[in-house]
Amino acid sequence: MAEDAAAKVALAGLAEKVETRDTYTVFKVPAGSLREAAERLKQAGYTYLLSISAVDEPKEGRIRLVYHFARPEDPGDVVALETTVPRSEPRIPSIHDIYPAALYQEREEHEMLGVVFEGLPDTRHLLLPEDWPSGVYPLRRDYRVVEEPFMARRQSKPLEELRKRLKGETVGED
Repeated sequence: MAEDAAAKVALAGLAEKVETRDTYTVFKVPAGSLREAAERLKQAGYTYLLSISAVDEPKEGRIRLVYHFARPEDPGDVVALETTVPRSEPRIPSIHDIYPAALYQEREEHEMLGVVFEGLPDTRHLLLPEDWPSGVYPLRRDYRVVEEPFMARRQSKPLEELRKRLKGETVGED
């Protein structure tokens, strides 16, 4: 944790709370201060965005976002920015112009949880089909998967029979 000294100096006065988790330090910042915090971290040498993850917390009425950063000269020196947005209006500024790697990660969080990243130039689907219904977010806790039965037209072949067919051996009738 001694490595994160540069981050602590850079985020002084901006982070609401600092926590230690496993092997890295988490700086909790208000959503409105995320861009400034990201810029400060980049200036402090944390030029590599590792990941952006989000968790739906419906009981608390929020979505929590966690951004992990590292310094290329010391990849083990990882710090995180954590912030929350209201679940009913999940809006936060994009950091894709500060960290270009954020573009696809923000698109994914937008698609899966409905977080609106203000200033994000591309919000096309990454993982879901283009005809996915608007306003339906599969990683929100209230999303329910509708199970559909699958019935094959005929029973599948045992694996050994398929292996024999691939080798050109004769097998029983279809």
